[in-house]
Amino acid sequence: MRCAITGSTGYVGSAVARYFSSQGWEVLSLGRRGNGNRVAWDLSADPRTIPWRNVDALVHCAYDFHRPGWDEIRRVNVQGSIALLKAAKEQGVSRGVFISSVSAFEGCRSLYGKAKFLIEAAALDLGFAVVRPGLVHGANPGGMMAALERAASAGPLLPMIGDGSYPQYLVHDEDLARLLFLLCQKEAHFDRRPITAANPERVPLRDIVRRIAARKGRRIRFVPIPWQLIFLGLKTLETLRLPAPFRSDSLIGMVFQNPAPDFHAGPEVSFRRFE
Repeated sequence: MRCAITGSTGYVGSAVARYFSSQGWEVLSLGRRGNGNRVAWDLSADPRTIPWRNVDALVHCAYDFHRPGWDEIRRVNVQGSIALLKAAKEQGVSRGVFISSVSAFEGCRSLYGKAKFLIEAAALDLGFAVVRPGLVHGANPGGMMAALERAASAGPLLPMIGDGSYPQYLVHDEDLARLLFLLCQKEAHFDRRPITAANPERVPLRDIVRRIAARKGRRIRFVPIPWQLIFLGLKTLETLRLPAPFRSDSLIGMVFQNPAPDFHAGPEVSFRRFE
């Protein structure tokens, strides 16, 4: 069996590729930079140039975080993703999964969530599964979890977004990859609605950082800062094109999280707790 995986060099994409390979599948890796084992392709490129021959399934993980403003996000990420899914269908790829986000839901406020929400509808119409992962963690974390790991190691005093009570839902990268693998099987059956991939435990942001620090043998104290001030600081860094610990839009997604994720759709997969 052969699976095409977009965003295969990213944190989630690489974890998915490793899992499929461990199960005996051949992986067609698609990323911005091609090499001997990876085909060069990104969301601004024509998906018809992808070597679709003998591809049985598609897992679409790619997302371009470097597009400024909603118009560019919609043109590249939304329209590019829909074009990819349509091309896969036209090439006979009958099974596949679009990786959305728990931040995508009706009325969400982050641009990332809004873009993912628009793509979800197209993916479901084309017969692909849609998975909304929570905050992904694992042995070698990336993305937002990597930023939280760095913060927990920075010092005894840590600025915290407000009082840190914003609830998060977490999923281990191996559990997520196993779910995607099941959804790509010939016999897979799923409802035509997004599948939330996360342990249903609501973990406040401050508790996530505390648990990370405890694993490192550290004790930290939080310095509450209104999220609006943090947002302003991140936007300033982005405007000046200076390094930031994470994106301002990610902050919006964390503060204004999905108030009622649906944990009842999709195959029966056990998602471990975040310890």
